[in-house]
Amino acid sequence: MLVAIMIEDALHDLGAEVVGPVSRLDAALTIASEAEFDAAILDVNIRGGTTYAVADVLASREIPFLFCSGYSEWAIEERHRGRPRLTKPFSPRDIEEQVLALLALPQR
Repeated sequence: MLVAIMIEDALHDLGAEVVGPVSRLDAALTIASEAEFDAAILDVNIRGGTTYAVADVLASREIPFLFCSGYSEWAIEERHRGRPRLTKPFSPRDIEEQVLALLALPQR
């Protein structure tokens, strides 16, 4: 939960409106399928399983996302290995850089 709060704070500092955090897979799937938003940060593990199904939904909707994980690249399911990734541990600056790159916005 502390990681989610740190990410939320960093996003607020960027001026983002945050949808979440979401701690359950079923809720994440609903949001990924129905909500309007510009990008997503997914932890690989979530209560109820992993977020790969959420990533599939986001990819099908062409919503950019990145994984937040302490896992090495090889531990990510193959179909998502090329996705951007915040590697734990990370700093608020790392979040800012990754999100701005994800949205193709200039660095501040």
